[in-house]
Amino acid sequence: MRRMHITKLICTILVSAMTGCGGDNKPISTPPPLTITTASLLDGFVTFPYNQTIQATGGVPPYTWTVKSGTLPHNLILGSSSSNSVTISGTPDTAQSPASFTVVITDAKDQSAAQSYSISINSVATARLLEVPGQVPADTFEIQGLSAASFTPSYWQKNTLNWVADVRSPIFAPLSGGQYRNIYAPWPIEMQPGGWRMFYGGWDGTDTPYDQIDSVTTDDFLQFDNRDHVIANGAFLNVNNVNVQQLSDGSFHMICTAGQAGTDAPGKPAYFRSPDGTTWNGLPEPYSAQLTDIISIRGYDGFDAGNFNGANVLLRDGGTWALYFKDLNDIGTTYRATTDTPPEFQFQGSVLKSQDLVNDVKKLMVNGQDWYVMGLVGADDKQSVFISLSNDGRTFDAERVLFKNDSAQDRYIVALGFVMKGTRLLGALYGAGPVESLDQNQIFARWLQKKVLVTDSTNVQYTSDGGYGPDRQWFQVSSSPITGTLLVYAEDGVTPMASGTISITPGKAYLLVLGVDQ
Repeated sequence: MRRMHITKLICTILVSAMTGCGGDNKPISTPPPLTITTASLLDGFVTFPYNQTIQATGGVPPYTWTVKSGTLPHNLILGSSSSNSVTISGTPDTAQSPASFTVVITDAKDQSAAQSYSISINSVATARLLEVPGQVPADTFEIQGLSAASFTPSYWQKNTLNWVADVRSPIFAPLSGGQYRNIYAPWPIEMQPGGWRMFYGGWDGTDTPYDQIDSVTTDDFLQFDNRDHVIANGAFLNVNNVNVQQLSDGSFHMICTAGQAGTDAPGKPAYFRSPDGTTWNGLPEPYSAQLTDIISIRGYDGFDAGNFNGANVLLRDGGTWALYFKDLNDIGTTYRATTDTPPEFQFQGSVLKSQDLVNDVKKLMVNGQDWYVMGLVGADDKQSVFISLSNDGRTFDAERVLFKNDSAQDRYIVALGFVMKGTRLLGALYGAGPVESLDQNQIFARWLQKKVLVTDSTNVQYTSDGGYGPDRQWFQVSSSPITGTLLVYAEDGVTPMASGTISITPGKAYLLVLGVDQ
């Protein structure tokens, strides 16, 4: 009996470490190993706020974080945290070559893990504002010189672009003369030696509800001149969804949707050519569209019964012509056809699986690499503009949202045209309206611009109220002058470019000038 009593006593004492002794006790689990999973940290920039998070897994909370060796760059600190993540933050004030340091995390069970890092602090350009002539509201200041630089693929791939809605909503409206006022499908084409000619379709203050093609000219998208009737509907009820290419010989080449050719037949692409922008298909403007202007697409079996309304884009691609199109009877696919001489095209095949409607395709070259940028408008909710990228024009990646509508005024987006200036994609014009019936559309603008933050001496921060044309932004403030700091980011909205101290008077315009690195 005494031996049995001793045995039970030993079992009781050791029960936490044993699995037997006739009981159902379970072993205590070992805490998961503690590991820092953040392998590296981004570099910083002088005068730009820095904020990076270090993450760990495993271990037992609470945790403590310390810098074990080395030092952080000047003005950066390791935050206080008892969780499995910690932040390094601050505003660097000095350019530095890599600062190396080791961060250690310790948990409640005295486990620890360490990770070494290096952070460089890079200099940025000096920003200053030079007062220039301008007419600006009394409670607003204007900054000019903010348009996007040459097309940068990495900015578009990470999809953080700084799209700025124009303060005018819309930027261009139909004439008020006739009872039918509904314009959309803007297509701005860069002209030489400067400015743009903007084609558009719809009812431009007409007495009849038949879509036709008009154009205006502009130097800056602030003032529009030379309103011109280009293509009349002629044999069709509607001619719209215009897009135009101009060659180096000065000739213009236009594709439109020609709708309901005297019957209830669906829309088909129609082609118009002009040697000088005033004579189309051999006749002076306004040219009256004819049934013979309809194109053909050999090899596309669905052409005769197809409905191509609102999704036809003509692109000069090297020495050939490419037509990107969607047949609404096959809503899930965008196709490509090519030709040396329109209007007869040869079907090539599918380029993108998407229900949304192709409205523009631009081709650019960066460092010897071709880039195609496809713009689409939403087929369903009509609240979004999408893009898809390609390096060969034949296979496009999955589309992503470029921007959404800005207000109730542009609630239903129906058409899109990019604004180009050389190798710079400056923005997008789009037709949109407030009603689902799509008969009150006007033309709006979204500009791709540098991001600007102004902070005054009391630490109040001002951001842009909107763009004013492709190169300017407006900032609404009180009537008092402002002194403070200016931070400038690239058009991707995240890459620091420049900083400086400024003094601003409301009611005035200023030009952004970037100097040498600081």
